[in-house]
Amino acid sequence: MLFSRKIKRYYQSQALALVFMVTDIAMIWAAFRLTPMLFDRVGDAAPYLTLRIIFILSWLISGLFANVYQIENLGRFRKIIKTSCIALVFHVFIIFTYLISFRIQSYPLYFLIVIITTSFSLILFAKYLLSKIYRHYKNLEFNRKNVIIIGYTERGITLRSFFKKNPALGYKFRGFFDDQFTNFDINDDVKGSLEEVKSFCIREDIDEIFYTLPNNVEYVKSLSEFADDNFIHFALVQDAAGFRYRKIDAHLYDNGRIPVLTPRREPLRFFFNRQVKRAFDIMFSLGVILLVFPIIFPIIAIAIKLDSKGPIFFRQLRTGRNGKPFVCFKFRTMHVNAEANSKQAEKNDSRITKVGNFLRKTSMDELPQFFNVLIGDMSVVGPRPHMLKHTEEYSEIISEFKIRHFITSGITGYAQVKGYRGETKEKELMEKRVFLDNWYVENWSLTLDIKIVLLTVWNILKGEKNAH
Repeated sequence: MLFSRKIKRYYQSQALALVFMVTDIAMIWAAFRLTPMLFDRVGDAAPYLTLRIIFILSWLISGLFANVYQIENLGRFRKIIKTSCIALVFHVFIIFTYLISFRIQSYPLYFLIVIITTSFSLILFAKYLLSKIYRHYKNLEFNRKNVIIIGYTERGITLRSFFKKNPALGYKFRGFFDDQFTNFDINDDVKGSLEEVKSFCIREDIDEIFYTLPNNVEYVKSLSEFADDNFIHFALVQDAAGFRYRKIDAHLYDNGRIPVLTPRREPLRFFFNRQVKRAFDIMFSLGVILLVFPIIFPIIAIAIKLDSKGPIFFRQLRTGRNGKPFVCFKFRTMHVNAEANSKQAEKNDSRITKVGNFLRKTSMDELPQFFNVLIGDMSVVGPRPHMLKHTEEYSEIISEFKIRHFITSGITGYAQVKGYRGETKEKELMEKRVFLDNWYVENWSLTLDIKIVLLTVWNILKGEKNAH
């Protein structure tokens, strides 16, 4: 009975992933039927057939890469949106790489934008409907997985609450097992002692066991073997009480034999993620340096020279990754002064020149930092680097201040787009900025970087009151 249920669920999962893939193909196909009608080009079927096939293959490859079809995410629409947006970035890159590589110019840019937008919108709409159906399906009584928790502990109680708050996961909690109770009637959730676990699992057709007690080696080994023999999933829930208010990251060493918990998630610890971020930095900084800098630099340089005496560029030592100092470049926005490396710019600061005030308001004083990005001292997105003096001061009064230096500093950052830029006279403001910077360290993704860049551009266009 248990084995047949496991096989059934395996094929159901594969079938659901296949349904989502087929639905995506159908939505792209529909988009290609609708969009040409808008441009009165219905008769050009042959060229669209080739592009349609490329679109479908590109989207499926991007979707598989971004885990769009991962079964665990199908019940969480926010996760579907996130993975789909990541897939869209790769999808667009593949499409335009194909068109440029083969010098295909028969499709106008506005047509391509419409077909990409239409197909992506249809895909998201279809996924929304399917995710609703999937969540309803998972909540059906016959499809829910029976689970028990060994140990009526704080971890066990928290785990039970998680199951109840997330019904889309399809868990049906059947009870706790613990030896600390002699009269089980006092707590209906506690079903028996540790000796009764195996018989209960067989009798009630249990699918998963979660062990939350201190590790009893002999008992855990025996229970693990029993679970394997009866096709029951068995999991150890580690004690992470000291990390209660943090996101914990788990790693497996020695071919999965040694589980290791760390007090925070650090996506950029992993080589692949660092290379993705570095590739984005190089492409973005090169684009700015080659396309924007040659046009703007002569104008800014002449304006700075005419406005005040001193160099065009301002160089300053700032704290970078792992606390190492680096030379940060900016356009000079102040009169040459002795306090430049010790005193933070303030609102209505008399040291700021007229041209410098404009450069700061528009954030154009930061443009030379794209050279810092290109050589690897900085990133396009990351915690803003501080003067060495301020790093020493803030690290003494703000806990977890140095966590923000686990990654490369950025031209713009999560704290900045949330409104925390400019001077920080009050400790509370600096603590909030540090909190947001550390949140970025723990939640980095390429999608988040792109979002921060777009928000930065938007903030510059609408104007920022804290930019001075």
